[in-house]
Amino acid sequence: MSKIIECIPNFSEGKNQAVIDKISEAAASVPNARLINVNVDPAYNRCVHTIIGEPQAVLEATFRACKAAVENIDMNHHKGEHPRIGAIDASPIIPIEDVTMEECVEYANQLAERVSSELKVPVYLYEKAAKKPERVKLQNVRHPEYEGLCELISQPEWAPDYGEAKMHPTAGAMPLGVRGPMVAFNITLNTPDVKIAKHIAQSFREAKGGYEDARAIGVYIAERNVCQVSCMINYKIVPLYRIIEMVRSEARRYGLSIIGTEVCGMVPFDALMDCCEFYMQLEGFNRKKQIL
Repeated sequence: MSKIIECIPNFSEGKNQAVIDKISEAAASVPNARLINVNVDPAYNRCVHTIIGEPQAVLEATFRACKAAVENIDMNHHKGEHPRIGAIDASPIIPIEDVTMEECVEYANQLAERVSSELKVPVYLYEKAAKKPERVKLQNVRHPEYEGLCELISQPEWAPDYGEAKMHPTAGAMPLGVRGPMVAFNITLNTPDVKIAKHIAQSFREAKGGYEDARAIGVYIAERNVCQVSCMINYKIVPLYRIIEMVRSEARRYGLSIIGTEVCGMVPFDALMDCCEFYMQLEGFNRKKQIL
């Protein structure tokens, strides 16, 4: 059986299609690695690429995509609703088939070494790849954002895991991690009041005592004059429908409702089937025998 991994690099560009295309072309240029999805969000001003295949091919494809991002994105002019510390933002490596978490940690270190040495972008390792306990959670690495990290990176406690303790002049820094499969999705509310969306996000995110591995922020989407609760959920710990229903319940407190949801990037089949069985109230349903 072949070893298969997935890497999902996020890049701080969601408006300039020419730049996004350059990153995508670089990611798709390596044999035995497939670029299977590109999710672009102009309001967040970021794009998410999903690359899957043999480990060394995925590492090469990811590096080429990172190189294209560094060459084409200037963080000194970047504005967006999503937290970020560089042109290459959160980039998790995920074991898919016949690969252990420990092997993926080694792959993360290989990629971090190359990005820092060849692209001169400092790298912070998080989650399973973290070298320091305070960097296990991505939010602990990313909370200063690009502007804040420019001031902090020279301090000893903010020294990167790879590379010099200084930001790349245009690309900033890169967070690189290893984790299991998660689902990124947004829940849209019928309000422009971002304070409400942020309050609702706080009600279930792990950092505030909520569900394990649940991450959420509230953001304002100017193009639609609405707010979203933007989530990253480990669907094996808490199903998506439970998060949706919690947001629905919290929204009612303010006389609001959910007007839509959207999945960012790829979503596991079982995550959607959990929702299907819940909302259809299916009884005695067998996924293996009853789905064509």
